[in-house]
Amino acid sequence: MFLGSLVLGLTVIAFAAWLHWNETLGWPNESFQTELDREYLTNRTRSRKRIHIVIACSGGLILIAAFAGPGTVWLFSWMGVILLLLTVVLMAALDALRSHRYHLRKLPEIRKEIFGDQDK
Repeated sequence: MFLGSLVLGLTVIAFAAWLHWNETLGWPNESFQTELDREYLTNRTRSRKRIHIVIACSGGLILIAAFAGPGTVWLFSWMGVILLLLTVVLMAALDALRSHRYHLRKLPEIRKEIFGDQDK
């Protein structure tokens, strides 16, 4: 159980680091040219950084549970992991909502770029 928790905790922390690394470098085919794009990118980066920190903290709690062994600390560590991962799900839902609102605001720019000033 110790080795499994150790591997899981380190994997979760590595995954959070990998997500943050990709977010910092940018994902393929992303281009942020307008002020609306830059504002969205700033908000998205800040929000996702928080998500990555929460994911890494859950990995840390898994490591604490691994070293503590069965008992009270182990139980509260795993309860903390559950709460943190539920928090990640809620934060991801808010991020999806933010992305949806951005795309709704971006759609007129895309239509204007593609179709120009044509009548519809």
